[in-house]
Amino acid sequence: MSYVVKPLDASNAEIFTEYLGNLDFSLTPHWATCFCRFYYCNCSGEEWMGRSGEVNKAEALEDIRRGNMKGYLAFDGNKCIGWCSANDINRFPRLTEDVGHLVEGKKTGCTICYVIHPEYRRQGLARQLLKYAVEDFRKEGFEQVIAFPVLTDTPAETHYRGSMNMYLENGFREIDSFENVRVMLMNL
Repeated sequence: MSYVVKPLDASNAEIFTEYLGNLDFSLTPHWATCFCRFYYCNCSGEEWMGRSGEVNKAEALEDIRRGNMKGYLAFDGNKCIGWCSANDINRFPRLTEDVGHLVEGKKTGCTICYVIHPEYRRQGLARQLLKYAVEDFRKEGFEQVIAFPVLTDTPAETHYRGSMNMYLENGFREIDSFENVRVMLMNL
């Protein structure tokens, strides 16, 4: 199916926080307060665990309004049904320390979080969001896109970084791995 995809910006920032704030994260309760801020923060794990959902939500809204937090929202009519975090890899300090050597100073986009409404999973929505992100990275002059799917036997609801197949089907190739994380790259 095809849904409407819109870039995250100040006009839909509240929709974004309402969407994430109203989802059932019972399988992953620590995600309920994240508001997709984890990779944007450069604090210790202990500090991260002490942060409240209110702080993360307020930071998200501020960063969206400033144009620093980017991604895509998917809609079925007026109903928000999906989210993909997509930004310059340098906006994600938790990642740049580990993968800076892999991007070799190239302008690199990154997709890191996909949050699909339970009623819309397994319908290709994450793939559609990925295609929008890649196309916009291309238009914005990025040289490549990187992603980090996790291979695990946990329930599909916990695979928030997208599937390995999703990336392979869209022209990414595996360039590295560590533990159960695969590093996927697409040249633009």
